[in-house]
Amino acid sequence: MPPFSEVTRIEAAIKNKSSKELEWSLWYCRMRQTVPSARPADLKYWRGIEALVKETMAGPVEAKVYPAKKKKAGRGLGLGPVDAGKDS
Repeated sequence: MPPFSEVTRIEAAIKNKSSKELEWSLWYCRMRQTVPSARPADLKYWRGIEALVKETMAGPVEAKVYPAKKKKAGRGLGLGPVDAGKDS
């Protein structure tokens, strides 16, 4: 059985990131959740699709960039660089 045309339309909206289609998809997901005869599995499915649509509408989240500390020369676990030519 092929998927319903509405589900195909929502999948295409998520893939293409079309704002008008994403708005319609969000409305459709919410409408399907308010149907009185909806089964719990259907409600869970449409909540998940609604979350995908919202995530797509929000766009990518920018990664937070923290300032890097500058390392001081000659610091580390040991006492510093070891000279190979020096006898102990």
